[in-house]
Amino acid sequence: MGKNASLNKITVLAFLSFSAITLITFFKSALELEDAEQAYYSQWFRWGYDDQPPLYTWLQYGFNTIFGVSKISFSILRGLLFAGIILLLYQFSILRIPDKYTSKLPVLALVFIPVFIDFTFRRLSHTSLLCLSLVASYYCIQLLMQRKSILNYLLLGFVVGVGFMSKYNYAFFLVAFALVSLWDSKLRAIVFNPKILITMLLSCLLIAPHVYWLLGPEGFQTFLASSIEDKIGIEEFESGFSLIPILIYVKGLFALSFPLLLVIGISYFSKWITFNKQNLNWFSKMFLAQLVVVGLFFLVFQSQKVETRWLLPLFIPFVVLLLESVSFKNNKKLINVGFWVFVAVVFLQTLRTPIEKVLNIPSSVHFGFDPIASKLSENYDHYQWVLPNVTYAGNVRLLHPERTIFSADDYSLPLIELKHEKEVEIRIDRSAMKQTAPVDSLIVFGKDMENLYFYIN
Repeated sequence: MGKNASLNKITVLAFLSFSAITLITFFKSALELEDAEQAYYSQWFRWGYDDQPPLYTWLQYGFNTIFGVSKISFSILRGLLFAGIILLLYQFSILRIPDKYTSKLPVLALVFIPVFIDFTFRRLSHTSLLCLSLVASYYCIQLLMQRKSILNYLLLGFVVGVGFMSKYNYAFFLVAFALVSLWDSKLRAIVFNPKILITMLLSCLLIAPHVYWLLGPEGFQTFLASSIEDKIGIEEFESGFSLIPILIYVKGLFALSFPLLLVIGISYFSKWITFNKQNLNWFSKMFLAQLVVVGLFFLVFQSQKVETRWLLPLFIPFVVLLLESVSFKNNKKLINVGFWVFVAVVFLQTLRTPIEKVLNIPSSVHFGFDPIASKLSENYDHYQWVLPNVTYAGNVRLLHPERTIFSADDYSLPLIELKHEKEVEIRIDRSAMKQTAPVDSLIVFGKDMENLYFYIN
């Protein structure tokens, strides 16, 4: 009964999180950045979108087909992924941690990882899918440790394909996995088994069309490289080699894990927990290799920016490693306390959006795009609408799902082939069009009080 009750608590947390993520969307006047991007890109089913792999948008395309282009369609997908991470991390923890109570704690510990319980809970899309894919990858490896069956190798091949198609950061895991397979005998037994060819074949089949699209003659890989350079801040760095990227990386890791490590530290000095003597097993080696691989990437490319949300998917499975390294005085009590802490945080996250609105705390989701959509439909209904970026385009499409909307910053769409004879383009910066007079404008719009100018092409 105790085990089932604990299992039910994890299931309840997954259900509550899904429900809260879905409910929050009704308090928003506009879509979050990631949801707006999906509202725009899911107009088409294509092999690639912008600087991310296409799987998440394919899923969103399917959800839009079922639920329509509505705010709830975007929140349901994110909610399912969040709940899936919770449930799958628990399943992986069961395989690693024999104690029936301690195996629940990695899930409860997620509440002390700010970027997970905040960013992933409220807005992240591709990152959430990558989190699920990486937890699934470690789960599959643990299954193969126990039984090297064809089914498990097929499952790993499917997960690897899904992981790479969810976000390119999955490559960091693959590199670490390859390195540790040369270091650890148990992983080596998995990798150098002839059945691994099944894994490789299936994963290659899943990713081949997108890789061809990315590396094909259209030159999309050039735009991807430029986007990566912009995101990690290569252009901001002056010539010369520096160790500063390592410091920035360590700072990102600290921001990712500080609350959780603080709780563990307080518990240790309060003698509520003790650390177990651990052997350097394959999972520990994967943690060390992942630290090195990601750190070397930032160092080699002299990155000046490291976001915690980039690190979250790569290191979230290692919450299990941390929790299996400690012993607790009263695991059963911790389960009860941790459960209610998790519920309380979910409750506060649900109330956060309406509270922001009541207290007039600036937030982009409280500024609807109705003024733009109304002006376009009233004055330019027979024109093709071109919005300044995907955030604008996605939010306008939410209000007019029957229309095809273009975004000026979508390099992955062949606009020339789809170009309309009559276009109205909205620009935020008038200076780029000094030689042409705007036909209309919308002054001081949204949270950032931007000035929008309408041009006829």
